[in-house]
Amino acid sequence: MFIGKVTGSVVATQKVRSVDGKKLLMVEAYNVTTDTPPKLKATGRVAIAVDVLGAGEGEFVLVTQGSSARLTESTKSLPVDAVVVGIVDIVQCGSACLYDKGKES
Repeated sequence: MFIGKVTGSVVATQKVRSVDGKKLLMVEAYNVTTDTPPKLKATGRVAIAVDVLGAGEGEFVLVTQGSSARLTESTKSLPVDAVVVGIVDIVQCGSACLYDKGKES
């Protein structure tokens, strides 16, 4: 599982029938730096994930990949490799708050 930021969406008019009607998001993976204080930093790695929660562009999300991506009720029979399983409210590392959705402007 990784934390990522939704950077866009993907529209594919030609796809296997089982994926019809599923929202596809482009999610850039983030990691925590070793700076003091630590920060969230984009890794440059991007995944296309099925969105089962209604996440929007600019939101931080939790993404699971591989066989685990097919363990949700909505994706159990889909040929997917990544799924959004959470929308992040707060990221904390020790006493440092790296992200707080409620304090974004």
